[in-house]
Amino acid sequence: DEKKTKEAALREITEKDSQLKKDFNRLRAEKGIKVVYLTFDDGPTHNTTEILKILRNNNVKATFFVIGQNTDMYKQIVDEGHAIALHTYSHVYGKVYASENAFFDDLYKLKDLVYEKTGVEAKVTRFPGGSSNAVVKKELLRTIIDRLNAEGFVYQDWNCDSSDAAASKQKVELLVKNAGMCKMKKINILMHDSKTKTTTVEALQTIITNYKKEGYSFDKLTVYSPKFQHIK
Repeated sequence: DEKKTKEAALREITEKDSQLKKDFNRLRAEKGIKVVYLTFDDGPTHNTTEILKILRNNNVKATFFVIGQNTDMYKQIVDEGHAIALHTYSHVYGKVYASENAFFDDLYKLKDLVYEKTGVEAKVTRFPGGSSNAVVKKELLRTIIDRLNAEGFVYQDWNCDSSDAAASKQKVELLVKNAGMCKMKKINILMHDSKTKTTTVEALQTIITNYKKEGYSFDKLTVYSPKFQHIK
């Protein structure tokens, strides 16, 4: 019937799209094209609004690892062409890392909310504190990672740290220096758009400008992107 025909056509398009994305990432790697992935954790907040303006002005796409707050802003992130990714709903270490079930209850609460607000099936995640954090027990982390992989999630850490998490308001010059000192072909920069991170907003334009001068392009993270993982 018509419904089955439409579902089959949609499946075929989705599979072709997945293959194209995989091929694109492979070709980009082979040609040595330099890419920066700007990532922002712990939003959205009023700072996200300012960051979106800067990204729009520079025609740059980024990835936002959101938590369960200001949920009406999720759609703006998606509508402007950025990736919305999952940083757990509560981001409370004691709650999230209490057990395997606690972690996934929290994660799926956010995943369902993102889908409700945007229609996006978000599958890219980031652990609160990253996969190398000192809070989660190694055995529990292993169990969580195995289940994430089994359920089609891809978790992302970073290989370049702006250091904006080290202080409530890190100095702009230091953020520009730390976020700009990475020289890899593929760079995933950790930044934050939580409510205190006004200096991250102030540093962002210079960070983008400097990487553009060095011949980098910018992209958002998908499940097909290179994996930046501290703990495999």
